[in-house]
Amino acid sequence: MKIKQLEKEIGTLSNPSKMPAYAWGISAKRCKTGAKLAKIKGTICNKCYALKGHYTFPVVADAHQMRLDAVERPEWVDYMAELLTQKYKRLDKSRLFHRWFDSGDIQSYAHLMKIFEVCELTPQINYWLATREYGIINQIKEEDVPKNLCLRVSAIKVDSPPPKFWQWTSGVHKDKPAIGRECPAYKQDGECGSCRSCWSRSVKQVSYKEH
Repeated sequence: MKIKQLEKEIGTLSNPSKMPAYAWGISAKRCKTGAKLAKIKGTICNKCYALKGHYTFPVVADAHQMRLDAVERPEWVDYMAELLTQKYKRLDKSRLFHRWFDSGDIQSYAHLMKIFEVCELTPQINYWLATREYGIINQIKEEDVPKNLCLRVSAIKVDSPPPKFWQWTSGVHKDKPAIGRECPAYKQDGECGSCRSCWSRSVKQVSYKEH
């Protein structure tokens, strides 16, 4: 199937200006844990960028819903792997880096397993996924994660230590120094630039400056 056909079946990929290439996301309102945390001051989710700005536009909401609905289709894994393969084969090796959830989060254990399958079918692409769904992650082992996926468990509160139950983590700093590798995006027009720390398993903790 061609790209346009695949997009009609399962939706498009998103293309955040910050990222080296594409991403895939759903509405942040559908976050199981994050939607609750968004109502609590001091949590990272309380100032979620994906609950404002262009993420609120109807066309974006429709795209998010289409992607979410498509996940339930039995063909989703194969179609998503094919869409990613075709989209990324046009890019330079420095851009073969994909983000799962530029907005939203894992919906279930079954959802995560489908993402794992997609990653395994596309070993040429490097993947990064950040999540606050601790309950789902507690159902897997680190060795279960595909080698081309860096799965990061995110902290709950701003300026808090990283979670201890998982090897790869991320957080947000505001009044305290960054823990681990500081994301340089705020110094370079909000873009990743040449940095690929989020996707690297050799970088255990990444911290983002609150903005």
